[in-house]
Amino acid sequence: MRYLLALAYLLIVPAETPADVVTFPGAVAEGYSAVSEVKGDLELPEATVGGKLPVVLVLHGSGGIDGRGEFHRKALNAAGIGTLEIFMFSRGNRPRGGTRENFTHMYGALKYLASRPEIEPRRIGVMGFSWGGGLSLAAASDSITQLFTGGQVRFAAHAPFYPVCWSHLRGTSDPKASGYGRYKTLTGAPVLIFAGGEDDYDEPDTCQKFVASLPEAARSHVSLKYYPKATHGWDSQERARVFNDDSAALGRGGKVRMTPNREVAEDSRRTVVEFFVQHLGVP
Repeated sequence: MRYLLALAYLLIVPAETPADVVTFPGAVAEGYSAVSEVKGDLELPEATVGGKLPVVLVLHGSGGIDGRGEFHRKALNAAGIGTLEIFMFSRGNRPRGGTRENFTHMYGALKYLASRPEIEPRRIGVMGFSWGGGLSLAAASDSITQLFTGGQVRFAAHAPFYPVCWSHLRGTSDPKASGYGRYKTLTGAPVLIFAGGEDDYDEPDTCQKFVASLPEAARSHVSLKYYPKATHGWDSQERARVFNDDSAALGRGGKVRMTPNREVAEDSRRTVVEFFVQHLGVP
């Protein structure tokens, strides 16, 4: 019943939840970068009497915060799920050391959300776009989560959008790759990967290959939502653009198309809300 009510709410009520700017320390783990302060926009719908809220952490792409976060946040808020979109870096300042440099931001946010009295620590999800998608996928790793939280808290559901799957596939197939072995054991939380068949970072079936490469026990927690005609960044709220990236074409480098697709964007937004309502619940 809560699932149906949340979907009905999403369809008829525009989300105008006021955002609070919050700051908190980054998480610390041996061998990983750490920051002293992380900033983000926290939006919390009203909870029912005596109830605690589910919340989704939103992680931006390599171009910094743009309209994609807001596009999905509003839908989640309308369904009764809070959101925290954090700032990790601005456009043009993607960390040279890779996504591992932003684990401090992501796990710092998880610990902060779990500490708030109006939030249910066992009902915190995470989603992200491209760079942030890779982070939200990596957070499904039990070994990484243990390093940053000691097993005290973990994300309850993961929704990576076009996370550049070839880099994660290397982590399951190439012993020389950074992060090799991190997906041997997952936390057990459900993972829904969103992928496009015309994503210039990957080949059409790279995300499928990644899922298939996981050990059976880990693979049972991972599913894929696939859009054959979608490019990278199909839910971009900006104009279509083409840019060069050294990570394109399975790491060989090349041009990347980001072509907004309204139909796919709406479907993926509806699907991700359904996913989080199912696995986080609503108050």
